[in-house]
Amino acid sequence: MEKTFKIVLVRHGESLGNIENRFTGWLDVDVTKNGYMSSYAAGIKLKKLKYNFDICYTSMLKRAIKTSWAILDALNLSHIKIIKDINLNERHYGELSGMNKLEAAIRYGSKNINYWLNKYDKKPPSLKESDIRLKRLKKKYKNKNFPNTESLDDVLIRILKFWNEKIKKKINKKKIIIVAHSNILKILINYLDNKKEKGFLENSKPIIYEFDKNLNKIKSYNI
Repeated sequence: MEKTFKIVLVRHGESLGNIENRFTGWLDVDVTKNGYMSSYAAGIKLKKLKYNFDICYTSMLKRAIKTSWAILDALNLSHIKIIKDINLNERHYGELSGMNKLEAAIRYGSKNINYWLNKYDKKPPSLKESDIRLKRLKKKYKNKNFPNTESLDDVLIRILKFWNEKIKKKINKKKIIIVAHSNILKILINYLDNKKEKGFLENSKPIIYEFDKNLNKIKSYNI
C-alpha cells in the first residue's frame, strides 16, 4: 500500500471577537473559556484516533496560540515545537478592525461591507497613521512588515508563501498541525481543493488532509 501523509488544520477556539460579533482580524483578542475547553476536547478526539505531531504552526495572535496549547496539552504533546508565523495571522480588516459587524454595516453600508469582504481584489479602508490600533500593531510587530488592510488576494499570497516555503518541504518528513483563523484556512482549503467557496469553518474542528508521495491531495475530512 502506498504511503500517505496527513496534515491537520484547526480554526482557533471561540474568541471574544466571535461572541461579540466583531471584525477582529489582527486585534489580539482572547479565547473564551468555552473556546479553550472545546479546543482541549478537539485534542482529546485526536488523541483517541492516535494522532501524533512533531511540530505545530500557529499565528502570532493569542486566540490561535492558546488553542494550540489546549490541543497539545490534551495530546500530551506540550513539549513539541510551536512556530508562530505572521503569515498565519487572520485577514487584516483595516478600519473595520474591532468594529461590531452591525455597527460597521450602519456606518459604511451593507453593500460596501459585502463588497470588501467577498470580492477577492477589494479591501476595507486602511488604518490611518494616527490610529491607535495601528500604533499598537507597530509596537507588537516591530521590525516586521505588515499591512494596514488586506484583500482576500493579499491573504492568498501570504498563505501560499507560507505553504510553499514552510509546509511542502516538511509534509513528508514531519507530522504537522496548523492552528489558524477562518479566512486563512478557508483560502488554504480552497487552494488545496482547487475551488472558491465561502463556507463556514467551525471553531476547534479538526480538518484532515491526506496526500500521496507527490503531495497530491487524496482526500480531506472532518473529525
